[in-house]
Amino acid sequence: MNVAIITARGGSKGLKRKNVLEFNGKPLIAWTIEAALSSQKIDLCYVTTEDEEIAEVSKKFGARVISRPEELAGDLTSSEDVLIHALTEIKKEEAKVSTAVLLQPTSPLRDAKDIDSAMSKYYESKAGCVISVYEPSHSAAKAYKLNLDGSIVGLMDESAPYRPRQELPRTFQPNGAIYIFGVDAFLASGKIPRENVYPFEMSESKSTDIDDINDFKKAEEQMRVLDEA
Repeated sequence: MNVAIITARGGSKGLKRKNVLEFNGKPLIAWTIEAALSSQKIDLCYVTTEDEEIAEVSKKFGARVISRPEELAGDLTSSEDVLIHALTEIKKEEAKVSTAVLLQPTSPLRDAKDIDSAMSKYYESKAGCVISVYEPSHSAAKAYKLNLDGSIVGLMDESAPYRPRQELPRTFQPNGAIYIFGVDAFLASGKIPRENVYPFEMSESKSTDIDDINDFKKAEEQMRVLDEA
């Protein structure tokens, strides 16, 4: 059994109450709930939250709700701690849950087709984890890192920033839209798998992760463009 888990806390520093703000006619979180429920490969959809309004909106759009303790809703709380709590609660009722699909509500441009394609990649590659990514226009292979003495050196190696891009490996940036992994392996380690990780490539235009009002407006416009295409 495959479950989608949407993590949505009430507190937000960059854009207050963003998960329930109206986004192209619906609360922001509704787009992710509907994508999960429309997926052909997701059996159940859960939202984990400590916030009453988010819980009510989530139920309205068809998700099951897991009541998250306040101590797991802070600014510094890790997604993995939230997932441990959520999956432990889910397994009390659904013992046959085998695969978790983490969907952040701040990625509204990810749709059911993306989820299904990522799930297919997970099973076909026998991955420990599949993460949605995009290939940035500026390769990370050309990046520098800062040394303790204040100097900089190539992140990959000292010659990489000066070599043609065609000679360098492709690099990807995670977009936060989709994470897929086995439930038992995750609960055993308490961590999203770091080994045998495969990418699910998405376009940069669909990879906006909403953190502030500028991201919000950009994503609204991108969705309108995608709908018209």
